[in-house]
Amino acid sequence: MAEDPLNRQHVQRLAALLLLAFFGGNDASLDLVWADTWVCPRPGQADLYTDREYPGCRQLGEAKMYSPVTIFPAPKSSQGGNLSANNISSDVPPQQQSRKPSPFSDVSLSLPLLSVGQDKVGSITGSWTGFVAQLVVGYKADGKGPEILGDSNLLPASVHSFHTAVAVASRAVGYDSRYLTVRILVPSRLNRPSAGGIFAVGIASALLGDPIRQDVCMSGTIEPDAEIHPVGRLVDKMNACRDLRKTTMIVPDGLDNSHLNFTGAERSIQVIEVHTLGEAYSAATGQALRQVP
Repeated sequence: MAEDPLNRQHVQRLAALLLLAFFGGNDASLDLVWADTWVCPRPGQADLYTDREYPGCRQLGEAKMYSPVTIFPAPKSSQGGNLSANNISSDVPPQQQSRKPSPFSDVSLSLPLLSVGQDKVGSITGSWTGFVAQLVVGYKADGKGPEILGDSNLLPASVHSFHTAVAVASRAVGYDSRYLTVRILVPSRLNRPSAGGIFAVGIASALLGDPIRQDVCMSGTIEPDAEIHPVGRLVDKMNACRDLRKTTMIVPDGLDNSHLNFTGAERSIQVIEVHTLGEAYSAATGQALRQVP
């Protein structure tokens, strides 16, 4: 089997950091090794937002991106470039357009989110925080959605991830997103894409009526093709998961997570690896991801 170059690069980067830490290196230029968020252009697809550095990706600048923002309903034009959801396909399949979906009462869910602090040079771990966001999914009768709302704590990389989650989750369950209002309230600043997976699981859960297990936390990006992609700092995020008193952690399967299984055993946390939204949904709810009635 051919070696994954992204995996190889990640291992080499970790090894370099450990060597530099051992010999006392503290060159300020190493800040680029641990980036908050990276944007990776993908021809013909939406940009990939990730908290790991890959070849051809660029780092989001803090001064440019860390200002409070409001998520406006279905933005029609770019406001600062990275805030726009225009690159995310919200096309509704013809079979969904042919019938108006059934109305439903607002559904409110609590979503556990795992956040990590700014990486420090020479260290592979850092600070972490676990907190609970409130997700509300409702019916938009005029069919002019999706209406996507949030507060100023949801910063650009997470805004993009949330928009992707709305598009992917509604398409996965066969609900016309034009009839949706989706709101997220986050109690602390969030500017990484790694909550995209749990956002999508929560939206699908609200539309299908399956409760999310109370013992579950999750970290992983959501992609337009409904895949769950790798993220960094999973050991720190596991600590945040433990602080939330969760005993099961859902993670992407794109990396070697063997070390995470050992760490999970020490913390009494079961690790479940997933590759798609369907797998994540099943792990989080115990039910199959399916079409709405």
